[in-house]
Amino acid sequence: MCLLIINNVTRPIISDDIILLRDDSFSKVKDYLRVLSSDKRNGEISKSYFYFIVDRLRRMGLLIDNALGFKAVVPFTVNSKGISLKEGIMYITNDKQLIYFNYYDATYQCDRCSVSTSSCVQSLKKIARELDVKIRSDILNIAWYELLEDIQYYLLGSSISLRIKMSEIGKSFEVIKVGEYARDL
Repeated sequence: MCLLIINNVTRPIISDDIILLRDDSFSKVKDYLRVLSSDKRNGEISKSYFYFIVDRLRRMGLLIDNALGFKAVVPFTVNSKGISLKEGIMYITNDKQLIYFNYYDATYQCDRCSVSTSSCVQSLKKIARELDVKIRSDILNIAWYELLEDIQYYLLGSSISLRIKMSEIGKSFEVIKVGEYARDL
């Protein structure tokens, strides 16, 4: 089970940082990928909703001014033992494609997937090539899992520090009311 979405990026990219994003926010970003990828709304959504999404993406740290502020995003959860990285990635390739992959999303299954296998394989190979990670399995879902596992290992292994703002410690999740529903940021 997984979800793979590929979009072309037209926004400027001003950072090659890797961002750790709460898993619930990472799952919600899939609904905002068009706005994240492009600074043009093209009449698909209202102007106010477009800027509402832009504001959310800025608060998540994904947009800085009007540009993308990351090269990759990795989801995490917090439990009583600390931080746990989840199997997912949002990655901007060198040829400006945004690849969103969430291993645990139940949208698709490899045996009956509507995403063309070639797109899935190309995305897997592109990320592996750009990050210089070896693909060890011929089975797609296992290859993705191992790729994400290796990225997590290299991310933590090469990190000297992870910076967290002192002003954010102890604050609960910000709740924003959207229509009748209250959703976390």
